[in-house]
Amino acid sequence: MLVPHPSTRGPPPQTEHRERSPDEEVGRTYGTGHRLGTWHRSGGGLKFAQEGARVVVNDLDEAPALETVELIKDLGGSAVACVGSVTDGDFADRFVQAGVDSFGGVDIVVNNAGYTWDSVIQKMSDEQWDAILDIHLKAPFRILRAAQPWFKKLPVDHHRKVVNVSSIAGLNGNAGQVNYSAAKAGIVGMTKTLAKEFGRYNVNVNAVAFGLISTRLTEAPAGDGSIDIDGRSIKVGVNPDLLAAFERGIPLGRAGRPDEAAGAVYSLCIPETDYVSGQTLVCDGGGM
Repeated sequence: MLVPHPSTRGPPPQTEHRERSPDEEVGRTYGTGHRLGTWHRSGGGLKFAQEGARVVVNDLDEAPALETVELIKDLGGSAVACVGSVTDGDFADRFVQAGVDSFGGVDIVVNNAGYTWDSVIQKMSDEQWDAILDIHLKAPFRILRAAQPWFKKLPVDHHRKVVNVSSIAGLNGNAGQVNYSAAKAGIVGMTKTLAKEFGRYNVNVNAVAFGLISTRLTEAPAGDGSIDIDGRSIKVGVNPDLLAAFERGIPLGRAGRPDEAAGAVYSLCIPETDYVSGQTLVCDGGGM
């Protein structure tokens, strides 16, 4: 569970619940600089660190992970890096162990790594299907499976939080993204199930379904950029005219910013949402 610095909080609730001081918080942000653009640098990782969490940062590459760790330290926070692909068979255990070894436990898990590899179904290969299901659904499953023994073994007197990142594509579907939509729909089902399984450990499990959020993957014009994922070169970017049309269809009239995305995740990790579990928060500017 992440608790803000005392200076940002109002009067403490009149209960027997003991709030943890910032230096006791162990936040774990799971994602990558390359795959999610600015999530760590201007969004999730920094947001949690600013509010007192000690963060385990993941990236596919060492340099972006260490850059984020240094940014967090410059803000007065604590962070360590756990480098590697979240789809590697040993990654989940290494990641959880990094939090336990460095900070003595785990209070927050944010499952947010991912990318898209789109095609209509008749043109989609098994490789495309498997790759997207592996990173968006199997990797969070493995992370939470690895975390469960520690949730059970290390009981605490506060609520711990899991936030799984889904998408409006997982709620409504999206043409050309049958793999991504299926994976994100699976995240919603996994969230509801683990809310029931983890409740006995005082762990809240929720999801955030994002609409259009401005990241490195959306800011590049279509075909102008690519990312290297496990030896595959995946094209990224969106046609500017298509992007503008999509934004016009959003009631708030624009894409979300990374800090706003981080705020939605953060809202599910504070004590005020201790009685919210098994839910999916939609963060899409009012489109749904």
